[in-house]
Amino acid sequence: MIKSRKELQKFYNSLTDKYQGYVQMSDSRIKDNHIFKTAQRLPKWKELHNDVNYILEMALYEPNSKRSILIRQQNSEWLVIDKKLEGNEPIDSFFTLIEDTPKMKIAQIWEEEENEFCIINEDSEEKKLKVLEPKYLLFAGFEKGETK
Repeated sequence: MIKSRKELQKFYNSLTDKYQGYVQMSDSRIKDNHIFKTAQRLPKWKELHNDVNYILEMALYEPNSKRSILIRQQNSEWLVIDKKLEGNEPIDSFFTLIEDTPKMKIAQIWEEEENEFCIINEDSEEKKLKVLEPKYLLFAGFEKGETK
């Protein structure tokens, strides 16, 4: 879903749970206080923003509800993906570029779609088969205990 800055602020202010994750602001590298290695409350909107900066990217994960949120700035708007992970998604771990940060867990979300290249003939009619297609890569928290 695409959001304006005002809509993004309203959405951000509604996030009252404790999250793991990070936020990258437009005017600086990721700061230590913008990495949430354990589930914690998010900083207030005004603590993140000054008059000219904005959220460039944010990835959050709420471990109890398995809610994953990805926010990315696109032109003058923000793409917001807000999904509940089911627990059956393949999850890979990746090192981050930030020292002393645990590996990030990334969930792969696949969905069935008809594929024009997967066709069978059934009763003299061509039928497109549904196949799994990759849709999202979503943040699923940090691995515990292991850092770079």
